[in-house]
Amino acid sequence: MTKSPVAFSSSNKHEMQKDAITFFLTKTGGSVFDKCPVKIYPAQAVIFQQGMPAYTVYLIERGLVKLVRVASNGHRMIIGLRRKHWLAGAPSVLLDKPYSFTGVTLVPSSLRRIPAEVFLDLAKTNKQLSWCLLQMLSQGVYDQVKTIETMSTLSALERLERFLCEIIEEQNQNDSEAPLFSLPLNNQELAQLLTITPEHLCRVLKDMERRGVVKRNKGALTVTDPVSLLMKWSEPL
Repeated sequence: MTKSPVAFSSSNKHEMQKDAITFFLTKTGGSVFDKCPVKIYPAQAVIFQQGMPAYTVYLIERGLVKLVRVASNGHRMIIGLRRKHWLAGAPSVLLDKPYSFTGVTLVPSSLRRIPAEVFLDLAKTNKQLSWCLLQMLSQGVYDQVKTIETMSTLSALERLERFLCEIIEEQNQNDSEAPLFSLPLNNQELAQLLTITPEHLCRVLKDMERRGVVKRNKGALTVTDPVSLLMKWSEPL
């Protein structure tokens, strides 16, 4: 049995929206968004908030954004992550509804702020952008189905390893110049993303720490050998 990078690599999982937006920007020379400012946000910055009017779409040019929702009973849940080339907040702007999540940067991030009226006008008049949005939003639905399938077939350890590989690849941390990778998520958030209990996650992390794959220090999780972890998912068993 071969664990293929096609099945477990984020470079394929997010290829559709990545290619679509890149193609769109290339065709327009990037000029369509030139008047929309780019802002650099520090880690843990709130860029939009659940329940607030959706006035802006954020094109993630660099970085990582987590989506957090607070339920009516006050329970806080991390719903997902948005990576490079994603148009965060686009569904709320397109539907003319308040943001359904709070967006928080996990790492220092460069985001292009596109006013809702500019974005909607382009979505209605620019066929290339419309096609790009259709692909991006369809990919989101497709990924949800694949995630459900993955969670039912992989063990907690495999889910965690696969997830870490995706984030490492997204952050370009899998080369010799960046031997360490720190995950900017706490245990509660990571357990929610992997759909396992925090207690079970703790046991899995202890085992990985014992084997020297990761180390933990004051709540921070560091992958000490990302190259080996990536190789495990790309080589035959």
